[in-house]
Amino acid sequence: MMKKIFISALLLTLFFATGCSAKKKARIDPADKGSEKTMYENALKYISKNPEKARVLFKEIAQIYPDSIYASKSKLGIGDSYFKSNDSASLIMAAAEYQEYVSLYPYSPEAVYAKYQIGMCYFKQMKKPERDQANTVAAIKAFEGLLQLYPDTVEATEAKKKINLCRQNMASHYFLIGYYNYWLQTFPGAIARFKQVMDEYPDFSKNDKLFFFTGKSYLALRDLDSAQSFFQRLVGSYPKSKYARRAQELIVQINQLQKIKKTTPAGVKK
Repeated sequence: MMKKIFISALLLTLFFATGCSAKKKARIDPADKGSEKTMYENALKYISKNPEKARVLFKEIAQIYPDSIYASKSKLGIGDSYFKSNDSASLIMAAAEYQEYVSLYPYSPEAVYAKYQIGMCYFKQMKKPERDQANTVAAIKAFEGLLQLYPDTVEATEAKKKINLCRQNMASHYFLIGYYNYWLQTFPGAIARFKQVMDEYPDFSKNDKLFFFTGKSYLALRDLDSAQSFFQRLVGSYPKSKYARRAQELIVQINQLQKIKKTTPAGVKK
């Protein structure tokens, strides 16, 4: 008897546990049905508060009215519904939907919006500089693709701003690699990364810090001329930087070392 009670209780527990945890699948309310225009407008109402329900309506429109203008609009709406969900998996799906829209309707007025949204799907997944930058690279590529196709649009202006933010993230990423190498005292590796930032991201917002640690790396390798060059570049370009005063002090020290070097006879240890 006790065994039957225990099994019954266990089954009830499992039932309620699975029932509560399972997510209810969105369904179309009869009140939301009607003409393609009516269904589309109803889907738009749901897109912010219930993206999944909006998605179901958009898909229904595409199936019932495949030749309607609202079918193409619904294709874009499906992408927007995934985008609104905002989790990584949904953003991947959104990017795929937007890309399919561009492929199907390349001359649509909304194609530029879809291209911009593809970039935003990757941009929203961009990680901090110390982590993997695959999404940052993908966002830059997507936004640059938009600039090539639609250079004189509002979306192009916004894409340029996003590209700049992505580039700053990439520059910080490579700078941090160099910075870690510096603290590990692998100075040639640090210099290589620092120079990569200078070559590929000349608009880096922390160039003062970049010049300072490049100079410090050369100083650690006893390359006084190169070290002095970067410290002077820092002082000349960023005189108000917190690194400028320290750089100026190091320039004085380097000048003193160079004087000693010149006055020390060859073969005499310094």
